[in-house]
Amino acid sequence: MFEQNKQSELTSRQKEILSLLRKGLTNNEICKTLNISANTVKAHLANIYKILEVTNRTEAVSTKADEKNFSDDIKKDLNIIFLKKNDISAFPKANGLYYALVESLHQYHIFRISDTAEATIEPAFSIDVSAAEDKDEALFLSIRIGSTHEILWTTSVKISSDNILEIAQKAAMLLFRHIVLATANIKYTPQSPIPYWWYATAHCNIKFENRSKETFNYCKDMLTPLATGEIYSEQAAYTLALVYYIAILDNWGNSAAYTKQLAEIARKTMFNAPYSIYSQMVMAFYNIVIGNKSEAIAYFKQVIEANPQTIIARTILIQIYMLTGQNDQALELIDECERLIPATAAQTSIKQGKAFILLLQGKYEECINLANQILLYTPKATVLRLFIIFCNNKLGKKVESEVQIKELYEQHPDFDKPYLEQILKGVNPQIQKLFMDNLQNLFVQK
Repeated sequence: MFEQNKQSELTSRQKEILSLLRKGLTNNEICKTLNISANTVKAHLANIYKILEVTNRTEAVSTKADEKNFSDDIKKDLNIIFLKKNDISAFPKANGLYYALVESLHQYHIFRISDTAEATIEPAFSIDVSAAEDKDEALFLSIRIGSTHEILWTTSVKISSDNILEIAQKAAMLLFRHIVLATANIKYTPQSPIPYWWYATAHCNIKFENRSKETFNYCKDMLTPLATGEIYSEQAAYTLALVYYIAILDNWGNSAAYTKQLAEIARKTMFNAPYSIYSQMVMAFYNIVIGNKSEAIAYFKQVIEANPQTIIARTILIQIYMLTGQNDQALELIDECERLIPATAAQTSIKQGKAFILLLQGKYEECINLANQILLYTPKATVLRLFIIFCNNKLGKKVESEVQIKELYEQHPDFDKPYLEQILKGVNPQIQKLFMDNLQNLFVQK
């Protein structure tokens, strides 16, 4: 009742600004979107904070005011329509690939897919499909937003083997990746055919790839209202869980509080949808951070079986295999990932897994080089810097190690031994000892 009273006190303009805050817009972006001055925005924000009894924008976006707008949006489907531009049935392999591709996309359990235009439904994305034959048959794909003619991305998939299923899985990963990228590059408006829950999750997935505390806070603020209500978005809950998981892994604040938040998301998603691959992913994240890595492996394997196109499950599982001493399984999965996952769809985790294997193989210079490459676009990733410090220690490069330790503490002032012990919990005892023994200088200098 109290919250309803607070909501009724907000003017329509204030509700509009609060909605834009939740979408992650800055003050300048709100000015441009609503065509109002910076001073007007500041005045509205001051009144919003007063009415909601909060002190800053982070607290404001976490309130339940205007929750109905999110509830309505969460119920919206993410509609995708495939439109054939020629008679692909004349190309048997391309036709088979088309149906296998649609089936692979269905395995994400995100999209409502159709192949005929419906007058009452505006698609979020239209995918044009055509086929041709030169030396080999090929399937051509183009992504358009809604029913517009603007092409966001296009590719051709050559069918050079009879393994249609594997080609379809690779094409589905690539298509999914570019749908995410296209969404993240679109400026959201309430009139968009793309549901806000998908815009927010895609936007955060891309923004969070640089893995920093600043983007963690940004994504947390954007996703929390979508993920924590009585009616919530499964994708937002899963993405928020991933954000918390990486924040814990990279030591970006109160890990104990983040673990509690992750536990709550796991409880909620498993209660409501225990067989969902996204609930199982959340459970895997939670089990990793509390040290039940064998349980996490079981969840990831279930997810990969249900959706072979899931890149995150595959890449994190590689690292968990290595941490638990299952190197053969890790190498096998890395080979499978390199064969199956298109280069443009691969993420940092695959290279991080490779760096870890180089470390365990004693190829310390190679590990340092690869870790430094990844740090160019994820400069605040704690684990990679630990790899470099470990390798420099092994190579006797004391000065280089001290430089990295200084950088680590500048990026993460609260880094301490309990953090390292926590992320090594549930790890193979030999690997645990190997890391603790070779990272002792981390704590001597603090």
